[in-house]
Amino acid sequence: IITENTDYGIPAAEVTAAGIADEGIESTTFTVDIGTQDFSAIIERVRAEDPDYIMVIQTGESAFNFIQQAADAGIGPQDVPMQCNQVALESNSYWTNVPDGNYCFVRRVGLPVELYNEVATSFVERYVERTGKLAAESYALEAYDSIMIIAQAIEEAGSTDADAIIAALENITYEGALGTITFPYGMQKDPSEDGLEDKWWHQFPDPAITMVQYQEPGEDSTFSTVVYPEVYRTGDAIWVTAE
Repeated sequence: IITENTDYGIPAAEVTAAGIADEGIESTTFTVDIGTQDFSAIIERVRAEDPDYIMVIQTGESAFNFIQQAADAGIGPQDVPMQCNQVALESNSYWTNVPDGNYCFVRRVGLPVELYNEVATSFVERYVERTGKLAAESYALEAYDSIMIIAQAIEEAGSTDADAIIAALENITYEGALGTITFPYGMQKDPSEDGLEDKWWHQFPDPAITMVQYQEPGEDSTFSTVVYPEVYRTGDAIWVTAE
């Protein structure tokens, strides 16, 4: 796990390491400072671990620099299975900065384009027109739904009082860009009633979280192959092995 030394990167790496440890997978985490340009030292330390999979939890240009330098060193996405940060979904920037980034896996929130509903299609059309981008990033869809859910809850509550909005959200059915969103667990039903942990309190239980893979150089991320989960899968993963 390669993570940035920030309030985002450190907790994200810790949660990731704990999650995969629960599945019996060992991991080693390397931290890098924001603004790092030369990753040669870290790359050699990563190579020494003889990794089966590399996860990059870095944002912006730093992530691009690491991935391309890892590719130059023979442990990039075309050499060792690599999961890139979500910034890699910005296809134009990714391919400009990481020309050797094919076969990278990327976590994406939201349905595959071919499964977009009318809300998602409409939002993407307007987003592309206003931003000049080729597509809408997953976080744009999330942000849109977050605002619209609150707006619907205020309308249904007939109030901007916090308690009234919470009550409305607990009973809401919102048809958004990410699909049908509900919050079944809260003051009316505790998660424990269904044998679930407290973390499901006020959580959307069925988010469309997918893993996509670039399988052609220059590919648009919104049309990349969905390799997981099975319900959304549009093709098989391509696995690479270091020579």
